[in-house]
Amino acid sequence: MRSFFNYAAGAVLAVGCVMPAMAQDPAGKQDIIRQKALRQQKLKELKAQQQRMIPLPAPAVERFLQMSPADQERALSRLAPERRQQVEERLRKLQQLPPDQMQRLQDVYPAFQSLRPVRQQAVRAEIQELRQTRPAFRKERLNNDARDFSPEEMDILRRVAGIPE
Repeated sequence: MRSFFNYAAGAVLAVGCVMPAMAQDPAGKQDIIRQKALRQQKLKELKAQQQRMIPLPAPAVERFLQMSPADQERALSRLAPERRQQVEERLRKLQQLPPDQMQRLQDVYPAFQSLRPVRQQAVRAEIQELRQTRPAFRKERLNNDARDFSPEEMDILRRVAGIPE
């Protein structure tokens, strides 16, 4: 009888120790699943952020940015009201860029300016086409267009599109 009692007490202790561990296991699995989902979400957000294209200023904004503040005000006062509004809107958008995109723009813009005007137009047109392309297909489009652009131009396009080589 004593051995049966010892056996029963041992079984109760064993079940008592195992049950809490079993109860914790699903919670542990759920926690791991939650952490994995958070990592995937952060990765997706980072990827989306990298795929956002930085805007290159329009030619009018380019010229405007190269002027002194006094010249800027004079130039704005000469514009027709609707044209002035367009330029001011583009400037506002440029100033509202997140710091990382502003830095990318500052890194890319000198290379863009060093291109001949004809090539600037071609690169700008390609950027507009890339903006109309879904982010998932931009890299493929760039690879297909590589023969139409010099390596320097491709570098500009990739950096503007946020697509590493």
